[in-house]
Amino acid sequence: MENIRQLVEKINRLFVEGNMEGFMDYLAENVVWEMYTSSSGHTIINGKKEVFDMGGSNMPEHTSFEFGTIVIEGDKASVQGQSTGKLQDGTEYKGHFCDVYHFRDNKISKIESYVIDNRKS
Repeated sequence: MENIRQLVEKINRLFVEGNMEGFMDYLAENVVWEMYTSSSGHTIINGKKEVFDMGGSNMPEHTSFEFGTIVIEGDKASVQGQSTGKLQDGTEYKGHFCDVYHFRDNKISKIESYVIDNRKS
């Protein structure tokens, strides 16, 4: 069985590779994803279906991710990093983030994402 650090590293690798099916395998059915962003405020996504349906609607096309510090405490992990990409209008994007994962039975039950970026509201 993988430990929390191994799970976090695998989950982030799947996300970066664009393997959403693999990423979704690690989400609990009733996962809650709360996003706090400098461009669009606070958003709550409830359940795997909503996460899947999100499908990058307002998400930039990422061209790179850099992960920094991973901190593990019990069944929680936080990961900070930065990403670059392009918005739908072609504008270059750069963001800094911290994701906090809450695990239950080796599945993510909650994600809290804090993102500061250069997008305009």
